[in-house]
Amino acid sequence: MEKLVIEIISELSDLEVSQIDLTTTFKEIGFDYLDIAELVIKIEDKLRITSTDRMFYAVSVSELIEEIDKLNNKAQLN
Repeated sequence: MEKLVIEIISELSDLEVSQIDLTTTFKEIGFDYLDIAELVIKIEDKLRITSTDRMFYAVSVSELIEEIDKLNNKAQLN
């Protein structure tokens, strides 16, 4: 999961995968709200999930992954 999210971030930014880790913030990457929206949409498509509002307000890579994990855990319970 982490690898996929970081690869998508790399595709959408000027950063190499090696420059992005879980502690990287979207502000450090230079992402604004529209960039994050594009990121979330790409994640939805790749993972076939439906995003939550909280995903759009994640501050760091780890926060976004936590939200995705919550969705996956919720889906497994249903």
